[in-house]
Amino acid sequence: MLALITRTVKPVIIISVLGLLLTACRHAQPGTRELEPERQSTEAEIRQHIVGEWTVTDKSDGDWYPKLIISKDGMLFGVKKGGAKELVGTWEMSHNALRVTPTPARLQAARVSGDWMNDWDYYPVIYADDHELIMAPGISVAGRWIYKR
Repeated sequence: MLALITRTVKPVIIISVLGLLLTACRHAQPGTRELEPERQSTEAEIRQHIVGEWTVTDKSDGDWYPKLIISKDGMLFGVKKGGAKELVGTWEMSHNALRVTPTPARLQAARVSGDWMNDWDYYPVIYADDHELIMAPGISVAGRWIYKR
């Protein structure tokens, strides 16, 4: 019985090790595409570029609103698919995140309807320049919202 197990286990181990080596060699070949590091903006760069009108791109992992209007005066507007513009609340920068405080009316409406809404939320800004805005949908939420001007 022991001889049968030894004859079966040895080939399985050898085949497994060879498979791992072949996989490792394939990934180490020169010319394979390496992942480029994610672009990141400093807080100063974000502050310089954040204000304006932003439209979601098809590269985005969803959207908050199809269009965002981040005003210089600290107001944040969302434009719905039908074109209706609504005041979301106020915004301020907190390090590299957009700290958004909903309007009292939005908070009240959410509470009356039984929906949960925070008194404020953070939306990390990964990258911002003259043409592109990349944000995360929340502090510990996967995905990227990608907007363009």
